[in-house]
This record gives sequence, structure tokens and C-alpha cells, in this order.
Amino acid sequence: MDFGPGIVQEDEFLTPEECAHTSRQVLALEKHWEPRLGPYQFATLGCAAYLDGESDYAEKSGELNPLMQQTFHTIYERLRLYFSRILQAEAYYDNAYAYPGFHLFKFEGNEISQDRPADRSHFDYQFAKVFPDFASTPSTPLTFTVPIEEPSGGSSLEMWDLRPEGHAEIHYEHREYARTHPSKNVAYSIGRIYTHDGLNLHAMGPIPPGTTGRRMTLQGHAFRTERGWLLYW
Repeated sequence: MDFGPGIVQEDEFLTPEECAHTSRQVLALEKHWEPRLGPYQFATLGCAAYLDGESDYAEKSGELNPLMQQTFHTIYERLRLYFSRILQAEAYYDNAYAYPGFHLFKFEGNEISQDRPADRSHFDYQFAKVFPDFASTPSTPLTFTVPIEEPSGGSSLEMWDLRPEGHAEIHYEHREYARTHPSKNVAYSIGRIYTHDGLNLHAMGPIPPGTTGRRMTLQGHAFRTERGWLLYW
């Protein structure tokens, strides 16, 4: 399967019933959620390299991996088999790295009227934090999302035609670029898996005014190693 500039692959992954079951499991672990900064009620379940990769990643991964693996082992095995198939190489986990986890947003109908995905646009550079030798062993990184719950306004991915090689050319002002250039929107559907290389500028899609409910997604990455594709977050 090909990945590269602007490509988002999607496939069936979980049934609606499996999503509902997963949601109940995540909600039952609320005491393990970690509140995060942001304009909405945002939390994570699991250790995320882009948030915890500077100093706490190893410790948090070690603490949370047993809980995550015990609770979501069925999904993790399905992820492993899925990526082994589409990448035609072994996909695996390593306890030194965080297992895929969950983004959790709660909306109560009083969000700002002018939500702008450009203001949260980013590249997925988290692999540089957890694989210090990535530059000497070039690898195509992958990012995947599985929507588990959607709020009233739906959920989506916003993507711009800007790659890392163009980042320096605009003096790293990627959010200004996003505000002034067109983007494409990829609508999500519950239970499908969406995979891209994370290296197009991208963001969580727009939140319409008056949105209520929860946006829950399973999140993770894959990184090519000598053994195969390491699945982590």
C-alpha cells in the first residue's frame, strides 16, 4: 500500500458494536485519563510521544502499558495483523514504547463560533523524540486514527499541501501558511481506520458551533525498524 504526499488510506476496522464496547472500556478508565491543554475539554488515555516525549515518555509508558495492553489487547492484535497485511512486513509492539492510546474531546455546545483548524495545524514529528537515531536510518513514519465516538457535528481530518521540506522555506510559520492556503477535508466514519504518513501539514477538522457530545479516537503511529513496523503512540 502506498503512502506519501496527501495520501490518506482508509479501511473498515471496527463494527459499531465494537466501537460502543471500546467506548465503554475507555469511559471505565476515566481515572487514568490525563487532562491536556487546549480550547476544549481535551484528555488522553495512554502515553503520547508528542505530548510526553521530552522527559516523561519512558516512565509513563512503563506505567500505562500493562493497563492498556490488558484492556485493549483484542484491538491491539487486530491492529498488528492489519498493518502486517497492508505493509507486507511484521508489525509488532515493544514495551519500551507506548501502546496506541486515545484522544478524548468533550463538547457542550458552547464552543467558539470561529473554530479554525489552521490554529492547531502540525506535522507529526514525534518520531524524532522517541527514535534519536531516526536521521541515520530514514523511515517513512505512519499515523493512524480510528474514530470510536463522534460528536453531533461529526469528525474529520484537515490537510494542507505542505511537507517538511517546505517548512524551512516558510521560516517554520506553518500556522500562518495554513490560515492563508486551501486545505482538503477528510470526513471520518465510526469504526474505520485512516492512515497517512503524518508529514503533510494537518489538524483535527473543524468543530461546528453548537457541537455537543464526545470525540473519541484511537491514535497511534508506525515506524519502520530492522525487525518490521513498530506500533506505538
